[in-house]
Amino acid sequence: MANDLQHIWCADSGPGTFTNPEDLMHRSTAFERTIRRRNIVEYAAGALIVLLATPAAVLFVTMGEPWLAISLGLTAAGAAIVMWNLHRRASAQKRRPEEDCRNHLVAQHRRQAEALRKVPLWYIGPLLPGVLGVYATVASKAVGQVDTWEIVTEIGRPLGITLAFFGFVIWLNLRAARKLERQVEELEAA
Repeated sequence: MANDLQHIWCADSGPGTFTNPEDLMHRSTAFERTIRRRNIVEYAAGALIVLLATPAAVLFVTMGEPWLAISLGLTAAGAAIVMWNLHRRASAQKRRPEEDCRNHLVAQHRRQAEALRKVPLWYIGPLLPGVLGVYATVASKAVGQVDTWEIVTEIGRPLGITLAFFGFVIWLNLRAARKLERQVEELEAA
């Protein structure tokens, strides 16, 4: 009887086994690297938008096109806001010595899932005024030059593609948020 209890106690595959802390540490580190890589790509894209839109806005001011200049200025400002929000909402959390690996990883997943769920507000939202301003300015310049149907088709198509792309970005992030939420459930159940 004592031998049977000792065998049950020492069994590796029993339901009461513990998660290997090194596995959790590896998963946490890999997840943090993924977050950093994603953010670097996003920062680079945002910086490129700012670097292209800002001189273009200045150029349009000198050309006497204030509405295009304002729209491009809003686009640059929107990209800067997105980068700030990315840092504030979606950067990797710093490790705290008093927190165990599992709780840190769960908190990290929750933070990222929350950021991904709110992408329409903090990511797409700041970009919309500038982007819509560019389309509206181009459309208003065409009024009286060409018929309304041509304006709708020529501007509507790229505007529709832009809005569809924004919708795809939102869908992709919501899907990733659900995946992270499932991973949190698995971590908490383990």
